Amino acid sequence: MSRPLSCCIVILWLLLAGCAREVPKLYDFAGLPEKGACRIAVLPFIDKGTYPRGAVILYKVFVSELVASGNFKVVLEGDIRDLYKQLMIYPNAQPNQEQLEVIGGRLGAVLFIGGDILKMQQRKSRNTMETDLTFILRIYDGVSGRVLWETYHRRQGDYYQKVLHFGRINTITGLARQMSREVIDLWLEKGMTPCPR
Repeated sequence: MSRPLSCCIVILWLLLAGCAREVPKLYDFAGLPEKGACRIAVLPFIDKGTYPRGAVILYKVFVSELVASGNFKVVLEGDIRDLYKQLMIYPNAQPNQEQLEVIGGRLGAVLFIGGDILKMQQRKSRNTMETDLTFILRIYDGVSGRVLWETYHRRQGDYYQKVLHFGRINTITGLARQMSREVIDLWLEKGMTPCPR
């Protein structure tokens, strides 16, 4: 292999390795409400992967972590699903901006959170379970329905491995829980203000 080509490969590898550590990655399109997020509606996630019931698993884990953070009032899933039926929106479809405006008005939601699962995988390899999860979460304005923030996150269970197998996350639910916490922590750090008490 020629020297310039090998140098280019090493530089490319270093760039990719550096980018992998910078997740979750937040894209800020517009500011969040200054008064705080008093009511948040988490919309059903869209599953673009192949894991059975992957969207349901991530949805329930994420909502659980959002509530457990103690910072937000989350609209009940049943209320959102009822509105989806009334507006004839399939659970595996993302509402358009007009539908989001209607949902926001009826639920009194300040913000919506929606998301896409790009990859969800759990498979046995030798003596361990390998887990892999990639998703995008979006925060929408509850009044206009426009996207305010978008967060990309990707991890494998062995990312958390410290010594031998300690720290490694071997279940997709455990990985989803850890990644959800990381996203919520990032949002709080970047200025997502909870409802004043």
